[in-house]
Amino acid sequence: MSGRSPFSSRHQLSKSERRKLVDLLKSQFPAGAELLQTAATVEVARLRDTELELVIVDKVPAIVLSEKIAYPTLMAAIKLSLKLPTVVVDMGAVPHILNGADVMAPGIVDFDTFDRDTIVYVADANQRRVFAVGQALVGSEELRSMKRGRAVRNLHYAGDKIWKVISGM
Repeated sequence: MSGRSPFSSRHQLSKSERRKLVDLLKSQFPAGAELLQTAATVEVARLRDTELELVIVDKVPAIVLSEKIAYPTLMAAIKLSLKLPTVVVDMGAVPHILNGADVMAPGIVDFDTFDRDTIVYVADANQRRVFAVGQALVGSEELRSMKRGRAVRNLHYAGDKIWKVISGM
């Protein structure tokens, strides 16, 4: 990465700005709202050349805000122990997901209970290590009977643009 900052702007949120963000997250991403409520410091940084904003919680890049959705970064799972429902995939699916592919039903070997549109982690079958974040396209009840098709939309994965920015922080 070049010497310039990956952010076009970055600032600490005031109490009222933080309350507004917590209210926004409560409906889409309740675990993120709880994280903000207990944080000592919350900053928002706009990623250069994108429409994405990164919420930095206690110096950890934790939440991505896009126009349509909010979701955690992998750093939130690793450093902040943020808990979310998890979908476990076989090792054959891992390289495809790490290239940006959505999670397909046949590759899923285990999963927690969740509803459609829930933000979920994607973990590998061998070590159960979280390597991607996605949005469930179906609920866990429907997933139980699925034999084919897309089950989780890939939002963020180890090695993507967001990962490169946050792992360099």
